[in-house]
Amino acid sequence: MRKITTAITAAALAFSMLAAAVPAAAVTGYDSAYAGESAFVNISPGQTQNFQVFFANTGTTSWQRGTGTQVDLAACLEDKVTCNAQDASEATWNNGWLSAVRYATTTQTITPPGSLGTFSYNITAPAGVAVGIYRFNGDLVLASTGEKIHPEGYYQEANNGTTAGAATLTSIAPALGSTAGGTPVTLKGSGFVCTPAFPTVSFGGTNAVVTSCGASQLTVSSPAHAAGSVGVTVTNSGGTASNSLNFLYQDQDDPLFTSMSVSGNVITVVFNEPVCHPFGSVYNDADWSANNVSAGTTPLDITGDTIPICTSATDRSNATTTGALIVNTTTPIPQGAFVEATLNESSVGAGENIRLVDVANNPATAPVSRQATATAAETTPPTIASASGAVGTQTIKVTFSEPVYCTGTQPPAASWSLNDFNTTNDPDPTITAVSGCGIGQAAADNSINLTTSAPLPADVTYTLTYDGTTNEIQDLAQNDLADQAVAFTTGAGDFSPPTMVDARMVNNAGPSTNFTETSDSFSLTFSEKMNGATNGTISIQDQDGTTATIGCAGNTFGFAVTATCTWNPAVTTMTVTLTAALPPDNNGATPPVSTGTTPNMQIPFNVTALQGITDAASPGNPPNVLGSADRLVDYE
Repeated sequence: MRKITTAITAAALAFSMLAAAVPAAAVTGYDSAYAGESAFVNISPGQTQNFQVFFANTGTTSWQRGTGTQVDLAACLEDKVTCNAQDASEATWNNGWLSAVRYATTTQTITPPGSLGTFSYNITAPAGVAVGIYRFNGDLVLASTGEKIHPEGYYQEANNGTTAGAATLTSIAPALGSTAGGTPVTLKGSGFVCTPAFPTVSFGGTNAVVTSCGASQLTVSSPAHAAGSVGVTVTNSGGTASNSLNFLYQDQDDPLFTSMSVSGNVITVVFNEPVCHPFGSVYNDADWSANNVSAGTTPLDITGDTIPICTSATDRSNATTTGALIVNTTTPIPQGAFVEATLNESSVGAGENIRLVDVANNPATAPVSRQATATAAETTPPTIASASGAVGTQTIKVTFSEPVYCTGTQPPAASWSLNDFNTTNDPDPTITAVSGCGIGQAAADNSINLTTSAPLPADVTYTLTYDGTTNEIQDLAQNDLADQAVAFTTGAGDFSPPTMVDARMVNNAGPSTNFTETSDSFSLTFSEKMNGATNGTISIQDQDGTTATIGCAGNTFGFAVTATCTWNPAVTTMTVTLTAALPPDNNGATPPVSTGTTPNMQIPFNVTALQGITDAASPGNPPNVLGSADRLVDYE
């Protein structure tokens, strides 16, 4: 038996109740109202299934089994008017009914006014019964007289072997919605079969909730899904999937300032998703305000925040969920003080830029205030957590215990020294330059790079010593990096090529279903951190042999620019977005674009080659494209 429902939607009522106006109560003192039913069933010859239906006692007389006030569920003919009668086709399905013309009485001994009465009965499909859908009509009657209590035209159906054909979709509206789901979507077409179960509606492999169903129109609530274009299909119960229509998921929710903490002169703010300042903008005094509420709402002077500026006008991959607001006051914020910080209006006036955006360019919700009690100032200096250097390279990566930044320029190389304590390898390489140290708190990071005067030999243990000057490198609480030494052993160089572990369509702008129009995009995820190059090329080929080479902006391989190539913050996923439609085959033209028959690049298609894109090793290793786990670009 399928799950029993105790409530029924208006859409479902349309299948089991009469569409015509319902007559009023027919017997003095008795009245009822339909309240729900169990699901329609699939059944096989010889199999038994159970039906249950619920009616509310809305009259003034209790329904009591075994007395003159007993109420029965009577069988009715297909006209839904003639009751206490039975269709000939139903006679052999009787399994323990009250009689040939009565399905059941209440399972409750007494059903007082205002209570629900449950009517339960079994059906058994006869051996050799013909394939088809069998309907069991009924209405409530007074058991002693057979008079109908309140005709409503109830019925339930049993499906013996009838399968539905494939539906056809002709339109979807709207064709885009939020990644959070919940968008009401209307699908129109033909061949939708609503019984014995609603069709399954899939959004890129995730099923939607069907809220209403008709032969030519469905209404569904879209499920949550990652951003990008997905295919929507309808599958009737027991049938095959329909054709697919595209639905574009967009992040439409504004980021929200959710919490904060205060330590010393640092206010750390947290958002519910990564944010950054729009590309080209600068910190503005109107962005934030803060008050020491414990001191009579004394304003605190905020001089800036460490939330990054978006990488570019279209690339917001460096967005972060946290940032430290540095507060300058004549005295530090005392421990225990109650502080309130406010993210002010997203747009502070005519001509002003939006202050914060998420990766989908939604502006942060503002004004929003949060509060926190100040803790003691953090006084622990940052330390060197580790150092590493690959054999044959001239780079040492230094990782710190927390984010640090440089207060001026890159610190002098003289602040760092190497010693292997092994006269065989002397003289030791010297540190010739420091790079990657972010200037200012907004550029704080957990690591920097040191350049050595010579390639590092294999299997040598070095002691790296830092002996810097005051205020040269600090953490976000303005504690100086401590003078210290750390040991590390050089290892073998990284010569393992990365592979692609996931390839998928991100957006299919249409109107065609090919990969060809402006804004069509796909992503490639690699097995390790990559070099972050945005000026390479990607060669692709579809299933019928169509080929193309996509030139990323600024590519150095002589291909026309037809796409932007961006990376996620971890530099493991590259998104390729067409900035112009792929033109027809122009093999031999200068600059070249393709060597096949674009723009008929069908989806799915394979990645066949990459140029200028390597892993983060030095020197970089190009990907093993043919040996990758996934190089087929599709919707999953």
